Amino acid sequence: MNRRRFLRLGGGGLAIATGGLAGCLGGDDSDDPPPRKAEVFEDVSIADGTMEIDLASQPEVESTIDNVDESAIVGSLLPIGTARAGSRSSGSGSGKSGATGRGSGGYSSAPTGRHGWAIYGAHSHGNWREEHGDETQMYTAALGALGVAYMGSNTQYRTSSPGPEPTDWDQEWHDPDPGTTLEVDLAALTSDAALGTEAGSATGIENTTASLSENETASDAGSAAEPEAGDDSASALTADEGWYRVGTRLESPDGDTDFGWQAADFKLDRTSTGGLTVDEAWHVRPEP
Repeated sequence: MNRRRFLRLGGGGLAIATGGLAGCLGGDDSDDPPPRKAEVFEDVSIADGTMEIDLASQPEVESTIDNVDESAIVGSLLPIGTARAGSRSSGSGSGKSGATGRGSGGYSSAPTGRHGWAIYGAHSHGNWREEHGDETQMYTAALGALGVAYMGSNTQYRTSSPGPEPTDWDQEWHDPDPGTTLEVDLAALTSDAALGTEAGSATGIENTTASLSENETASDAGSAAEPEAGDDSASALTADEGWYRVGTRLESPDGDTDFGWQAADFKLDRTSTGGLTVDEAWHVRPEP
């Protein structure tokens, strides 16, 4: 059994890659808007091909949207209602999107957040926050949707250089409860090729059934086509190396304001023992 490898950095934690993705960091122009601040995850971990997503019990998000109910302001003394409007479609959001500042920096020099994950598009932003600090506010948030997807190989990911917008989710939850833990079988996200092979095998069974002799039955042919328990073809599927994304759409507690999508992206590499380990972990957020 592989020892759990937490994405959160700490003593004896994950090694920082010296190369990393090129073009993921903002430049040194601190007049540019920064990626917004947000607290969504307590942690995300990988254990034996399973991703565990621990959601924060009190999600928060920074925003410049000024029509949010004041009861959602972090630290507000106003009562917060419990009723929520129905969630919007998870495919889009009214919040700003697009990754900020794609400079020439790399993973090893990226600023990091409280999890130790690199922050995509981040730099000092000192001038912007000094000049626009009174325009932003931290709000309590609700999770309108959460999706997980396999983003492809390292080459595919570097070529597409995805921003925080949603993708074609392989697995999705609507209105997940804060403070809960969600589990994802990573192998299930990367099994399309295996499913195609199974479909071909099924076609072969159908052809065999169509040409049965008078003494054969369909059940006999199907049984003959099934792999034996010790057959290598019956081995469990394993997750692929490459990039995986956990995306979240945040909204106000009453559901009236859509803060849009943000993501956490993880690059997994295969170890010498066959397990998966995290090589890079990024927070990808829009502007406030």
